[in-house]
Amino acid sequence: MMAMASPWATTPTHAQESTRILGGGGSGAAEQATPVAAPGFVAAVLADIRRIQRDLQIRLADTVAAIKSQSSPRALLALIGLSFLYGVFHAAGPGHGKIVISAYLVASEETLRRGVILAALAAFLQAIAAIALVGILALVLGGTNLATAERVGTLEAVSYGIVALLGLWMLWRAFREAWAHRAGASAGGHHHHDHGHGEIAKVAGAGWREGALVVLAVGVRPCSGAVIVLLFALAQGLLFSGVLAALAMSVGTAITVSVLAAASVALRRGALTLAAASSRWQSYAANTLAFVGAGAVTLFGVTFFAAAL
Repeated sequence: MMAMASPWATTPTHAQESTRILGGGGSGAAEQATPVAAPGFVAAVLADIRRIQRDLQIRLADTVAAIKSQSSPRALLALIGLSFLYGVFHAAGPGHGKIVISAYLVASEETLRRGVILAALAAFLQAIAAIALVGILALVLGGTNLATAERVGTLEAVSYGIVALLGLWMLWRAFREAWAHRAGASAGGHHHHDHGHGEIAKVAGAGWREGALVVLAVGVRPCSGAVIVLLFALAQGLLFSGVLAALAMSVGTAITVSVLAAASVALRRGALTLAAASSRWQSYAANTLAFVGAGAVTLFGVTFFAAAL
């Protein structure tokens, strides 16, 4: 792989600082402090995930340097493989993307196929957002890597705002559907839920516009891992390698989020199946899931948007 000459460069200290800003690790006092009590199972798992992410970031930086020094296709393949693994573990750690998608799928009756598509599109959009951010701010406008990293926080606030709007819309839709069911029941109407061919009929289904809003809410915030590897690559004059790495990360992220999306779809279908003996109870179950999912999305979006201001 031929290196792309570029006057834009960064020192290791700047690279480490941008990694810290993006939440990619570091050695702050909180991390160095000895915990008073042993962490619980979930805390221990998350700590292991963060440790793996930091280790992978170090290896990613070393591999980018190896691509420039060796000009070897093997080093590029190693970068793509490491980026894919980073995407898998990055999506498994704390983050709002999987929470929003999972809550949306719990609230809205969607097929497994659509859930996987939403997860894949959101992950891909995060990679594209990272590439655009680094390409425009760093390469075109000549901004520093620190300035570029700090813009991620701005886009994250925008993402939280969209999440909050999405949640409010989902709540309105849940109220509207619940009122329609109640009005129909009062008028002596019957709301049947056909389970033919193994599929539960949509109770509060959403169109492609709502799905697109979910993808936008998650994807407008660039993947921090992708931004980091792009900054590393740009510093070495290897932007194209960084772009390939960012796209590989999106594939890994999509796989992990798709697994969680499948679990959310299965949870909703299982709850509705348990209530299938009575159309009335199934309606209650569907409305409850809609309110719980919409409430979770709204609370998450509003809380973190306010915190980001």
